[in-house]
Amino acid sequence: MRALNWPRIILCGLLAGVAFTLMTAVLVGAVGSEFLVAASASAAGGVTRTGPWLYFATMAAGVWAMWLYSVVRPRFANRWVAVLVTSLAWWFIAGLQSLKWTILLGISAGAWLPLAANIIPTVIAVLIGSILFGDASSAGGSDG
Repeated sequence: MRALNWPRIILCGLLAGVAFTLMTAVLVGAVGSEFLVAASASAAGGVTRTGPWLYFATMAAGVWAMWLYSVVRPRFANRWVAVLVTSLAWWFIAGLQSLKWTILLGISAGAWLPLAANIIPTVIAVLIGSILFGDASSAGGSDG
């Protein structure tokens, strides 16, 4: 088994996290306004305060996605399958986490269901990270 190239995983993961954050902000602004209103009303005092932790968590998720990509990429015949598998894993885990909070906050399905379209930014972010990461077979055995 080849050693993982952690600097590349971290850098590409952070860039994937930034891309995901920017695209998700656009998506939430376009189709998630009802969700934002419901979340704000459900939060204590009517104000939602995420602070820097939300962005830190998204960057960490991007690094996790690139680690997963580096592990699954050698097992697939092409990059697209590895990108789709990694994207679905990230989307599924993030979706479960979001579903937990919508249930705890009592937000209706009509408010959060449009955000299932988050799969699109997830695939694009992983694709961006995978392009920057490079192909496992051309990396000289440094990325596993």
